[in-house]
Amino acid sequence: MPRRKSKSAAIRPRNVVLFLIAAMLAARFHLGSPQRVTQILGREIRAGLVAAGVAPDSIRPSVEAGDGIVRWHVGLTGSSSLLQTNYAVSRRVGAVGGEILSGHERPGARGQTLVTLSVGLTRRPLHEVTLIRWPRAENAPPPAARIAIVLYGFGDQADRAPGYFAIPTPFAVAIEPGGPESARLFHAAHQRSREVVLHLPLEPINYPRINPGPGTLLVTMNEARITGLLRRDFDQAGDVAAVANHMGSLATQDMAVMTAVYHELARRDVPFLHVQPAPGAVCKTLASSLGVVYEEPDVVMDENDRAGTTKHLDEAWKKTLKLAAARGRLIVMMRARAELLTWLPRATSAKRLGGVDLVPLSALIRRPATL
Repeated sequence: MPRRKSKSAAIRPRNVVLFLIAAMLAARFHLGSPQRVTQILGREIRAGLVAAGVAPDSIRPSVEAGDGIVRWHVGLTGSSSLLQTNYAVSRRVGAVGGEILSGHERPGARGQTLVTLSVGLTRRPLHEVTLIRWPRAENAPPPAARIAIVLYGFGDQADRAPGYFAIPTPFAVAIEPGGPESARLFHAAHQRSREVVLHLPLEPINYPRINPGPGTLLVTMNEARITGLLRRDFDQAGDVAAVANHMGSLATQDMAVMTAVYHELARRDVPFLHVQPAPGAVCKTLASSLGVVYEEPDVVMDENDRAGTTKHLDEAWKKTLKLAAARGRLIVMMRARAELLTWLPRATSAKRLGGVDLVPLSALIRRPATL
């Protein structure tokens, strides 16, 4: 008579499938054991919440007996954006292969709004995040204005770039792909946990006399060629918060070029940051029809101004802060000039900001989020 297997030796098929999914994710992203997957996702959830401006002491994770799911209770102020918070979390989780499995919103018993997100692997919830936004108190002061800074122009001063990346100020960095130092710059930016913008070289008017650099996307290229070059650039850049045009006064007016670019951006769910649009650019209207999130910087501080001194930077920054207070949000592009190494920490001190908050670029890019 065959010996019966003990219950402890039996492995349910469903558990085998879940374990294999976790193991596959762990192998792909070098995360280790399934328990390590849960830990990594938890780390990214916390990072996303902090990036969205949630106070660390308002983030409370706990593990309840039974299902092993980590449950988070996250307190938000009345001025906080549920959509932006959701996006910040989903972006960080997605970068390591996780996903938002479901989400629903409901009113609370005391006037608060509750949004519950299920986070984990495909068909395998590992975390449950409940965002609790309390109503804004009567006569409360308006929410602080927010600024996201993007530094660009590292190509001709790659050796100085690590110094910029180490500045203790929140900002993203725009890096051009395809150059001899590009891979090193992308790697250094990610090591410093900087949000990265892929500064895509696009054909300008009067090319090649005016040349954005190697790998420029030209209006004479077909869609397959453009897609191939763009995918190569993404492979080099790694995780990016957005794609911005580097030059491109001609290419951004070409429907075929921008359609090819946008198809790849839509596939990857990456926003387009259009810097100093040309009058005939097709980018904004085309983005809407192709489902690509579109933004334009509100301010571009460029060293090409002849009055580019520290005094001039102070004057431009004073105007920028005033504009931020009036609008409530600004995306500011700054060229990485030598003076910024000492000027930027001083300009972004609490005293100089005067109540304006510096936030990650991803917190200000207007985009729909899945709830």
